[in-house]
Amino acid sequence: MDQTGQKLLKLMFNEGESVCVSPNQFGYHSIPIDNVVEGRINLVSEDPKLPVRHCDPSELLLLAINPIQGFRKDVNVQKYRSFLFECDTGSTKEQLGYFKHLGVPLSAQIFSGNKSVHSLVVLDTDGLDEKTYRILYVWALSILTMCDQACKNPSRSIRIPGAYREPGKKQRLISMDGRISLNDFMAWLNRFPHLRPQAKPPRKRLTGEPDYGSLSPWARKMLKDGINFKTGRNQGWYGLAYDFALAGFSQDQATEILLSKFEEEHDFKEKEFLICINSAFKTVEENK
Repeated sequence: MDQTGQKLLKLMFNEGESVCVSPNQFGYHSIPIDNVVEGRINLVSEDPKLPVRHCDPSELLLLAINPIQGFRKDVNVQKYRSFLFECDTGSTKEQLGYFKHLGVPLSAQIFSGNKSVHSLVVLDTDGLDEKTYRILYVWALSILTMCDQACKNPSRSIRIPGAYREPGKKQRLISMDGRISLNDFMAWLNRFPHLRPQAKPPRKRLTGEPDYGSLSPWARKMLKDGINFKTGRNQGWYGLAYDFALAGFSQDQATEILLSKFEEEHDFKEKEFLICINSAFKTVEENK
């Protein structure tokens, strides 16, 4: 890792924190930041069959944007400090001009070595909880419409400057400033109040006990014996919601009943569950 990569580490992380680095697109277990700086990089894969990978600092390509303890997953993020915005529309000059035009307060910008610019906001506070962090991320992406809208989770990775992703394709530091105060970041967001995420309206409540008699035997069995999806969570929740829609339940009623059976997992959040419910009811409505 060259000096620009080390500068990025110092900008993003504090002493004693653990970070996730990688020489490829795969995620590995976190290691102390001192190990990265000192070149003692032993990467452990989630696949227990794979051996520990001893990695030279010059091989590292990717760095998770927030401190992590464990494997590179959102559930293992320790502090919500940094936001990554990835833009690959237009030339590098046009991408840089886009951020400048919108006045985004940035800590650093890095050329990915291919066609995109990675723009980074590193806050000078660790006071955000996950819910607030995600709301601010969605708000920012609603403003930055040219950026990758899927790039909004706290365990995302940024390109490490100074490394070569392929021969002749160098990841390089474009600019670097300091950490951004939360007040300055909020002041920028508040220039676009109409794009602030709106709170969800309260769901309508059921009155009395729901009548499951019109559901299919499969759906009744699932509700009685416990949810167990052999076909996958997306397909399973979609199938249950579809059954509720055919049985004459409203979407609000089905959501309330099924939500009481739903247990959020680190890789299947309530948002994905609600998308399944909505898709099922939309399909039934379109087929009427």
